[in-house]
Amino acid sequence: MSPRSRADTVVGVFTTKEIVRAGDLLRRYPFTAAGLAVIVTLGAVFRTFVTQVDQHSWADRISYGVPAFRDDRWWAVFTGAPFAITPLCYVAVLGSFAAFVGLAEHRLGTARTMIVWAVGHVAGVFGAIGLVDLTGSALVSAVDVGPSGGAMAAAAVCTATFAPRWRWRARIALIAYVVGSLVLVAHLADVVHMVAVVVALPLGPLFLRRAARATEAEPAVHQLAAHGGGTLSWMTTWPGTEYFHGTDGYVAYRRHAGVAVVVGDPVGSPRWQQAAPALFAAHCDRERLVPAWFSVGSATVDAVGGHRLQVAEDTIVDLAGLEFRGKKWQDIRTARNRAAKDGIAFRLVTLADEPASVRRQVREISASWLAGKRTPELRFTLGGVDQAMDPRVRVGLAIDEHGTVHGVTSWLPVFDDNGKPQGWTLDMMRRRADGFRPVVEFLIAEACLAFQAEGAAFVSLSGAPLVRTGDGPAPVGQRLLDRMGTVLEPLYGFHSLHAFKAKFQPRRVPLYLAYRSTAELPRIGLAILCAYMAKPAAATPAFAPVPLTHPAVAAAQVA
Repeated sequence: MSPRSRADTVVGVFTTKEIVRAGDLLRRYPFTAAGLAVIVTLGAVFRTFVTQVDQHSWADRISYGVPAFRDDRWWAVFTGAPFAITPLCYVAVLGSFAAFVGLAEHRLGTARTMIVWAVGHVAGVFGAIGLVDLTGSALVSAVDVGPSGGAMAAAAVCTATFAPRWRWRARIALIAYVVGSLVLVAHLADVVHMVAVVVALPLGPLFLRRAARATEAEPAVHQLAAHGGGTLSWMTTWPGTEYFHGTDGYVAYRRHAGVAVVVGDPVGSPRWQQAAPALFAAHCDRERLVPAWFSVGSATVDAVGGHRLQVAEDTIVDLAGLEFRGKKWQDIRTARNRAAKDGIAFRLVTLADEPASVRRQVREISASWLAGKRTPELRFTLGGVDQAMDPRVRVGLAIDEHGTVHGVTSWLPVFDDNGKPQGWTLDMMRRRADGFRPVVEFLIAEACLAFQAEGAAFVSLSGAPLVRTGDGPAPVGQRLLDRMGTVLEPLYGFHSLHAFKAKFQPRRVPLYLAYRSTAELPRIGLAILCAYMAKPAAATPAFAPVPLTHPAVAAAQVA
């Protein structure tokens, strides 16, 4: 057995590594750690583990309740906080304080959590005593101790940070618990909990750290117009994205499982793109987040440093000289010729301006396509009809002479540094189940020719996840990722999709996941999974384009 490393040196019954981890926890969540330490220390000093509080001579002096306030011992609201009525309650007190206050400190920060706990505890105790005294309840002579009122308030406030679906589930569960406890148990603590939750729930939005989270998309659109972007950059304007802004650029990310999952390369000036990784890492340290750069190019990976894994492969079709001639384009020519024979026409439109009948058909095709999938819908870097309704997104339609829509594609703009679309990224692909079969090949080919005529330089057929063309030596992590792509192939068809895109003879550009430490990789993987599975945030009903500083962009929107 090899000797312990220096980091594993034994100090007492703990290793130095364990001590460092404990110190890191104390640094990240000081209020939670300090609160638990105070409860444990005072509980041990007064033998709360062994006997009940009311068996001590000092119990009346530290407990809060109607008797305490009638004797002008208002300060008992604080002196009673670090204790529990019985040794069994002590376990519940420690667990609830660690869970609820710790979660609040993670979501809201230390200062806000201290305020939330103090307000919830004081309001819960004073409110409960007022209710008991005014109603003449049998609890008028009861006393209590413990910090659980503030912990319940922290839990109530934290629900405001959840996604809407989980927010209401958590609130219903919390209300059901406090009401059920009040009806079935009816201790003074249950009244405290009910009051604390009722007071804290409406206050939740006031404690969110929204000042540090710019979530408006239009500033990002202005930055894209000013500096240009990559093939994924338009996805940074989608709902649910948070932004870290610099003086001449921004980093867009999604927040899941304590990880900031960056969407594509930094947007901004060359100087900002080089400095952004270090500045964003400092931002993540302040926010207690793990930074992870997802689907970025090699230049960003080099700027980030650390480790890399290839997670996708972008497929770029250069439009200069594109004619679909020769044997390699046979499938594409067949699709176009058959479309002409069957009376299928191509239209490149703004979907929001189309008649209601067309929009309805597009939604029906999309819903039918999704219903036919055997697996959960992937999102995050994959948009749908809601994103296609943005008037700055172009939509390709295949429509027959009877007005039936057979297929639809959506294309996201890729701006250059003059604010002009230099390319377009394929996003949504949907086809009618009983419609024109090679409709997707037809739609992509016609869009390529239309964008070529407008002066665009390229189109991206978007990245194929978990696909890597290279067969050379790869590290263990990369081989595991390749194996995952093989396992998921029957479910999601990543390699089949990549093979389909090969019909358009694209050049391939690797996209990477850049991260700091291998130890963070499991957490990052969970966060990326959550990002793809999460229900998308509600989009603004009307995507009214804002006036942009570059006339070329406004002209492109009108065209």
